Amino acid sequence: MILFGSGIQPENALKILEKGWKLTYFTYEPDIKEWQKKAEDLLKKLNISYFEQNKNVKLTKNLAQIQTELTEYIDNINKIQTQIDEKDTEIQEIQEQIIPINHLKNIDINLQDLYNLKYINFRYGKILQENYQEMKTEIEKMKVKVIELEADDKYLWILYFMPDSISEKVDSFFKVMKFERVWLSDDIKGKPIDFINQVNNFIENNNEIIEKYKQELASYREKIGKELQNNYYQLKLLEKVNKIKKFMAHDNKGAFYFVGWIPEDNLKKLIPKLKKDEIEYTIKSHDEVASTPPTKLKNIKLVKPFESIVKMYGIPNYTETDPSIFVAITAFLMFGFMFGDIGQGAVILIIGLILKKMKKSLGSIFVAGGISAIIFGFLYGSIFGKEDIIKGILPSPMDNITNMLIAGMTVGAILIIVAMILNIKNGITNKDKGKIFFDKNGLAGLVFYVSVLVLIIGYLLKGKMLISLGLSLALIIIPLLLILFKDNLKKIIDKKKTQEKSSIVEKIFELIEMLLNIASNTISFVRLAAFAINHVGLCMAIYILSDMFGSAGSIIVGIIGNIIVIALEGLIVAIQVLRLEYYELFSRFYSGDGKEYIPLEEEK
Repeated sequence: MILFGSGIQPENALKILEKGWKLTYFTYEPDIKEWQKKAEDLLKKLNISYFEQNKNVKLTKNLAQIQTELTEYIDNINKIQTQIDEKDTEIQEIQEQIIPINHLKNIDINLQDLYNLKYINFRYGKILQENYQEMKTEIEKMKVKVIELEADDKYLWILYFMPDSISEKVDSFFKVMKFERVWLSDDIKGKPIDFINQVNNFIENNNEIIEKYKQELASYREKIGKELQNNYYQLKLLEKVNKIKKFMAHDNKGAFYFVGWIPEDNLKKLIPKLKKDEIEYTIKSHDEVASTPPTKLKNIKLVKPFESIVKMYGIPNYTETDPSIFVAITAFLMFGFMFGDIGQGAVILIIGLILKKMKKSLGSIFVAGGISAIIFGFLYGSIFGKEDIIKGILPSPMDNITNMLIAGMTVGAILIIVAMILNIKNGITNKDKGKIFFDKNGLAGLVFYVSVLVLIIGYLLKGKMLISLGLSLALIIIPLLLILFKDNLKKIIDKKKTQEKSSIVEKIFELIEMLLNIASNTISFVRLAAFAINHVGLCMAIYILSDMFGSAGSIIVGIIGNIIVIALEGLIVAIQVLRLEYYELFSRFYSGDGKEYIPLEEEK
């Protein structure tokens, strides 16, 4: 059990260890969870605490022993409970019998005599007092004898007698006056008060029997309580063993084998425990085994929420740079760039804070988006789409559309350069010289891309080339040749004889595709400016529409319009941020083909 909470992530031992070891899997016991649930239900039924597990509990029983004991406990408790339930049912049934005659307890009449009347019929029940007062005169005209019994605020209980010859007529009249008849069972005999006393005695005797059964149940609870708790904890331990069994293997000599990945800091704490329990172990680094190590993302609290965006694309492999910080910065900037507004950003921020309080995973993302929108809102001078309340630090996106479009592509170019640098860093980490020097996103691609940008910027700003024609051609053609013959150069550097992966024609087409992708990726960042301009235009349209209504209508249209902008455009902008991250940036440096670090954890 020392493996639980140690931070180790298990691997399939049978697949990793050499086949010559002749190992086999342990038998998995699928019924443990079912019996754990039965033990838990029994503990709840007996009101025995089981939440705090005793850490000193040792595994001393197998599943079959626990099943036998639990079955005995359940049978004995069900037997006692059944006896209690039977007595309760008898009490309920007899109480239902006593209800109809409760209002007859003060009548000194033998009920059997009423049942045996030959020429006289009787009826028993209740009637609304106001109805009874109305029918009194009519009753006197009929040959009907009424005995008034008990009354409450609404009803009067009565017993009336009539000759058999007019019973149909009298019953119809009473029915019209909403008399509610109560039928008396033939089983109820003797005087009402005597029957009531008999029933009360029966109930009292049964309650005494029930109390004895409850005492017996309490005594049995006291007897089995600790052992039942222990069985429950034993089942929890067995379930933990079951979890590990899925990964473990054993040989025919009874030795077991367990393989797993563990962070170095956790390993230092685990080794003394392994030595104490005299467990043999071997430590190997990730480059000494065939299995792929898992990746544990480590980021500060501010960056951690953005891990979810990274994970949607894929987990970074063990030797790959975690792009979470990159995503946190770029997504933050791009969202605000496209959706800069103080008021609308504040609404998103509040929604994020509410989601965080509800412990929703997207809460922190909303908070970051809201803060970003507020910051750019100050830069643009926009509050709920109005740009005349405060003065912006930067011009409004609508004021100079051309400059805004250039700004969008400039931001995109900078981010693409950063992505290439991250790709070079990954190449250095993996000691992949081809990726570092000759890849389209390596040094060759970076030099080519920066050189082209410098030439374009020079022509736009100065109207001439900033560097000589010869140097320009060298900075453009040489990197393209390095990218074109990447496989050949990598083979020479690595001193390996490998077969060519593709022909020169295919490589040329790949190079052309690369050039088109670089151009389209850079131009794609125009959407940053486009959505910023679109945001301003949409808000303008809302206020133009609101001006067509009166003061109250104008406010309502303004509110509804802002809600639509926040909900609809906010969602679209968020999707655009993801698109730029995944397609324009991640594709340059990030593979995301790793597996997540999920260690064996102690149950809460």
